Amino acid sequence: MLITLSRVIIICTLLSLPGYSLANINSEQLRSELESLFTSEQAKDIFWGLSVIRVKDGTELFSLNKEKRFRPASNMKVVVAASALKALNAEYRFQTKLFADGKIKNGVLEGNLVVVGSGDPTFKASEVSAWSKKLRSLKIKEISGDIIGIDTIFDDQKTGLMWSWDDLSNCYSAQISGLQINSNCAEVVIRPGEDGEQAVIQKLPNTSYINIVNQTTTGLSPTELEFKREEGTNRIYIRGIMNRRSGPISKWISVNNPTLYFATLFKEDLLRNGIQVNGDAVDARDTGYILKRSSAYIVAERRSPMIKSIINDFLKYSINLYGESILKSLGFIYFNTGSTYNGRLAVNLILKQYKLPEDVLFIADGSGLSMLNMISPEYMSKLLYSISKSYYYRTFFDALSTSGMDGTLRRRLNSSDLKGNVHAKTGYIRNVRALSGYIDTVGNERLVFSIFANNYNNRLDNAEYVIDRACNILRSYGGDK
Repeated sequence: MLITLSRVIIICTLLSLPGYSLANINSEQLRSELESLFTSEQAKDIFWGLSVIRVKDGTELFSLNKEKRFRPASNMKVVVAASALKALNAEYRFQTKLFADGKIKNGVLEGNLVVVGSGDPTFKASEVSAWSKKLRSLKIKEISGDIIGIDTIFDDQKTGLMWSWDDLSNCYSAQISGLQINSNCAEVVIRPGEDGEQAVIQKLPNTSYINIVNQTTTGLSPTELEFKREEGTNRIYIRGIMNRRSGPISKWISVNNPTLYFATLFKEDLLRNGIQVNGDAVDARDTGYILKRSSAYIVAERRSPMIKSIINDFLKYSINLYGESILKSLGFIYFNTGSTYNGRLAVNLILKQYKLPEDVLFIADGSGLSMLNMISPEYMSKLLYSISKSYYYRTFFDALSTSGMDGTLRRRLNSSDLKGNVHAKTGYIRNVRALSGYIDTVGNERLVFSIFANNYNNRLDNAEYVIDRACNILRSYGGDK
């Protein structure tokens, strides 16, 4: 009897350790383990939602508040990505076009250079140099007019619905535009100066578009810096202490008016390449300029990577700007106006044939930053199940982060049992933690799961612990005989 009791104590102790999982449990044991987990001390005072489905036959193995609506954070990206892959050819590309609206005479373009955006979120500042070189190859030495950016493929709503105002300086809350460059952000690199002097700050790219206000001091105190862009401007305040022995610190800051940012960077690159520009960098919305296609001609264009490649980076690295751009693009493709509202209508139309639960999805943005986004665990799990039966499943699956290996899960769920066996999308905003995707079990089955933790207040560690523990339990499912 003593031996039996000792074994029970050992087993109970093992089960309480993080990362430990049972082996080959059946569905009844699975439900029992999950019920115990979500009523445990670590799970209390958190609003939980969970839905688990077996991929091979669609059987629901477990649910908790599956019909309730939860804030999904970046799990909203799953909905947007699935809609894009379903609606668009996997080889779909954004196209940004450069027009000239005047004739070239004796090396002078007697008119404007006009960039027409398509909402491409992948355009980099380095790529405008190829356009400058193309113009030089055409023997153009001077532009008599302006460098004009046109972004009207999207509406002029530059931020998502109810985005947190104090996040708007951060690159993850970059403004949205039909003409975009460098993720609509600028990098600042800060290094220590001499003792008692200001830190040394470098702008990348080195552009007149942003203005740095250096309110720093170099000293012996620990480094403590604040970066803030003044609302409605491109004046960036950097305040605080830089330790004299500190290495360089890099920070990406969002810019105001990405369209004008693009036009400015292009003009500056033209000047560096020896092409004189007599006019200004201009946002067409500010002047009312309209491109007359009948008299203009394409000088150059840039095609983005294929949408399947964009989706890969979007999901694996949770790039917010990609979500907003894709959602508005779907709105334009389906309803001829690239707005979040039309994107929402397009997504509902695209996913309608999947027969997903109704009245539990509200799309406030394409990234999940908004606290107004809502979805139920059942909707998410059934969407993931439907994706598993679709022609684009492989592309979607490969774009998810892999536990302990890459993306936002590269340092998470990395025990020997879980590493490489969870493919999922993470989600994290204030008081929201989420994880949805697929898990391969010890019984060689694949499960769909969606877990939401809302309103956890100061219990972030507990929320993440319980989610990770649930993955251990799901991994242990061995099937039913």
